[in-house]
Amino acid sequence: MSGQRSTAERRSSLRTYGRDPSLLDPIAPDWVVRILAPKKAPVPWVDMVRCMLTVPPLLGAGLLLGQPGLAVFAGMGGMVGAFGDNGGTFRARFRRVLLGGVGGLVGLLAGRYIEQGLAAVLAFAVLGVVSALLSSLSSNLSFAGLQLLVYAAVAAALPSGVGAHVVAGAYLAGLAWSVALSFVQTRLDPEQNEPRAVEISVLTQLAGELRRPPEAPDAVAVHDRRAALTRELSKAVDQIVTARSTSAGRRDDLRRLSSALTATFSLVTAVFDLQLRAPAARPGLADLVDRLAALVGQRRDRAVRGELDTLEDDVDRAAAEDVVAQPVLTALTQVVRTVEGRAASPSGSDRPSWASYVPARKAWTFAARLAVTMAVAETVRLLVPLEKPYWIVLTAALVLKPDFGSIFARGVQRTLGTMVGVVLGVAVVAAVPHGAWLLLPMAVLAFAFPYGRSLNYGLLSTFLTPLVLLLIDFGTRVDGRVALDRLLDTAIGAGVVLVVGYLCWPGTWHPRLGEHIAAGVEALAGYARVAFGSDRSLVGPARRRAYAAMSDIRSELQSTLAEPPPVSRQAAAWWPMIAQLEKTTDDLSEAAARARHPAARPPADDAAQLVAGFDELAGALREHRAPRELRPPGSALLDDLAGDLRGLQGIARGPIGV
Repeated sequence: MSGQRSTAERRSSLRTYGRDPSLLDPIAPDWVVRILAPKKAPVPWVDMVRCMLTVPPLLGAGLLLGQPGLAVFAGMGGMVGAFGDNGGTFRARFRRVLLGGVGGLVGLLAGRYIEQGLAAVLAFAVLGVVSALLSSLSSNLSFAGLQLLVYAAVAAALPSGVGAHVVAGAYLAGLAWSVALSFVQTRLDPEQNEPRAVEISVLTQLAGELRRPPEAPDAVAVHDRRAALTRELSKAVDQIVTARSTSAGRRDDLRRLSSALTATFSLVTAVFDLQLRAPAARPGLADLVDRLAALVGQRRDRAVRGELDTLEDDVDRAAAEDVVAQPVLTALTQVVRTVEGRAASPSGSDRPSWASYVPARKAWTFAARLAVTMAVAETVRLLVPLEKPYWIVLTAALVLKPDFGSIFARGVQRTLGTMVGVVLGVAVVAAVPHGAWLLLPMAVLAFAFPYGRSLNYGLLSTFLTPLVLLLIDFGTRVDGRVALDRLLDTAIGAGVVLVVGYLCWPGTWHPRLGEHIAAGVEALAGYARVAFGSDRSLVGPARRRAYAAMSDIRSELQSTLAEPPPVSRQAAAWWPMIAQLEKTTDDLSEAAARARHPAARPPADDAAQLVAGFDELAGALREHRAPRELRPPGSALLDDLAGDLRGLQGIARGPIGV
């Protein structure tokens, strides 16, 4: 009996590997449980209160003014703000909500003028392409692209006898109300950038380590202190990875922060190696680290950039005077440059090169998928004999959400969540009188949907579907039959996406993130091979190939992050390397630009060493082994790239001593 029990326990542990046990385990296969199981997440009480105060008060104001129809447009503007506020500073919230609001307004106005028939089919195909290409650029533009599609889809269901300027005014008023609530939240409950705070703490502790009085080195104690700081940095990286995994597209702020933490890993290693090799108090070096810690948390305005430039010059002078501490000073220079946002162009801007925003093959493929799916959904909508079957197109837009996400998992979650949500909507319509009383269940639904969003896409749909259903038809009476029509529309829309957007594209069934990353490193090797040569005609095509490879990596990452565990967790583990690859690409582009003049080019041996380092890393990724240590290039022009390469190799090996 004990042998049978242990066998059963082993099978159970294999079945639930990478996830917690679920109530669905006895009745559903593992892949279904992984799709439906909610994530562990704290209850976002403040966000829930903010969302509850966003839409219902706008509708209530419309009722008091005798304009429930206009209140619907104001509520839709408020929904963009409630849905788009992902936390952070007010500046970050405002930028995201503003872009989403503009996308929603353009979709709302465009949808009112889309004709029926073939013109409507072509219009939604074009909107699909625009939405998908926006998604390849950034997380905020991905959100704007989603609102563009969603509001174009629902425009047909909204009151048509209202002027466009009135619609825009009501919509923008609701958007402004949601922004005001976000502003109040940031003042009453400001969020701390915990990864940045960890970096400051680690730098401060390193400065204390450098001031430690000289004593006989205790290797065990030194190792323990280094391991403690490394664990702190690892937790900060995990927080960044979690934030990136829930983001619907590219996040340059997280990429820069990840690069800074990666460079700080190298600084920790260099400081403790120095303490073992040549123990001594180094107050001058500690002062440099303290100056950096004081600048890390500040906004990078002109004054702070000037202080960082001065600090880098002081570090360079210290490196020339203290040969023993040179590895520490080299690592410190790399941290300063990542904090500064070392210019990716000769103009001094720390923004990525324009080439990084050019959509690559993966983005164009997804644009084609989204365009075809939206066109088919609109065609089905025109043929289905239901009252206002716009929900078909709306479902297609939400399931095939323009962030390169998991179509199958989102389709299942969206369909099941919407079915439950429609049942809730039917119950509300049947039990609550039309008018002001509807504001109470809408407030409850608005209160609940931020928590559902933090758990999984299906629970988000469960709370959002009845809220949107009641909002769109707030100015008219909704009966149970209309709500049931929405259920049928949802099933049809999800079916269109699963067949046209998923099954017809076999190349999307299996994630290939590791292959894309190895190909990206190979593209960097090819770029480095010609970047410092005499034939400058080869540099432009190589640069475009490298940035196209980075674009494909980002698209594949976003697609894989939306898959159920454990695939999504494996993809998240790759993200620090992807962030470092993007920084490396920008640094290589800058170095290549500076090498246009023959006198500025590095020696051929140094360039060859850089290429060999990229080739070795690509080979290690392909062969699933740790990269071998190679001699770094010694040219000053390649200092940043040498540091980038060390960071990539360190990520590939994993932090030592944890």
